Amino acid sequence: MTAPSLPDTAMNLGSRIGRYFSVVSILPALFLSAWTFFLIESGAWWGPPSLGRLAHELTTVKVSDVAWLLLGTVLVALFLHPLQLAMTKILEGYWGSSRIAVALLRRRITHHRKRFERLLARRDELEQRRNRVLTKLLVGRYLRALADDPATAQDPIKWDPEQLKRELENLMFSTEAHRASGTHAAMASIPALLAHYPDPDRMMPTRLGNTLRSAEDSIGRQYALDAVRTTPYIALIAPETHLSYLQDARQQLDTSVRLCVVALLVTAETVGFLCTDGWWLLTALGPYFLAYIAYRASIAAAAEYMEMVRTVLDLNRFKLYESLHLEQPGDTEAERANNVKLMDLLAGDDEANLSYVHPVAGTPSTGDSASTPPKTP
Repeated sequence: MTAPSLPDTAMNLGSRIGRYFSVVSILPALFLSAWTFFLIESGAWWGPPSLGRLAHELTTVKVSDVAWLLLGTVLVALFLHPLQLAMTKILEGYWGSSRIAVALLRRRITHHRKRFERLLARRDELEQRRNRVLTKLLVGRYLRALADDPATAQDPIKWDPEQLKRELENLMFSTEAHRASGTHAAMASIPALLAHYPDPDRMMPTRLGNTLRSAEDSIGRQYALDAVRTTPYIALIAPETHLSYLQDARQQLDTSVRLCVVALLVTAETVGFLCTDGWWLLTALGPYFLAYIAYRASIAAAAEYMEMVRTVLDLNRFKLYESLHLEQPGDTEAERANNVKLMDLLAGDDEANLSYVHPVAGTPSTGDSASTPPKTP
């Protein structure tokens, strides 16, 4: 039996580690390895890069060169794989407590707090602009009704604020409201942006961090459940189909984060190679733009992932109660009351007290099998 070749070893190593590793780790690592290979082969390390030299080297590339490139890709991927959590934390905005970190955190959090306030002000401004247009339409309707039948005409000035608001919203369905449609659509887009922000005292220095923290603070709130504390338990008892969707969403987030970090490394590497080569330095804008796109993709992936977490928690919270042998709540108020004590208990409060309901032997939650009746084969 012949020994496996170096290319075969490089290609099979990633697949033996697992599908998750292959997808999340190999592609960003391949980008880093290939970009480094192109820089070296173009002669950028010794002077200005030459496209002619790069083309010549690519046409004379050997199988062993490809094998070494693939092997280097796998090694880089192996190195980056355990750093996934750290990379995500850095992009979220967990930068430590040094003086430099405190200064950066203050600057970036202030930026997002001001942006949040601007969004609120912009929403109110657009709502007032839309309402002015709609109010003119209501007044026009009133004047026409007053001329046709004064007895049935309703003066909008006499309406209470709630009725006026309701009539203005209903007016958007009419063909008369075309002039307000653009303002209405712009106003309707702002709540989605505001939803990516937590409360001001919980804001993070980055958009990714704010998106994740906003979801962490809102998921399970209606049940008095802490998403950060209960999600690990839910992940152990949820059905495989639910976990599959959750894993796919998390994989998209991790891939975007890793590609962003790798693209930033490639940008720094390109600057180091080409810093003395004049206009060639603009080549670094390519990977930097890719890092920006990957970061924005990570924000969208984070929102999708947290929405899946929300759905899985909604569907499996009663399995959580059953697995912890807790009494099933009869209504939402009882559920909230029990969950307040449950969160205290899971947080380590030794004074929290809950009533337990232990299942009888043979039910799926105990793991015991029912006894076999006599004379049953």
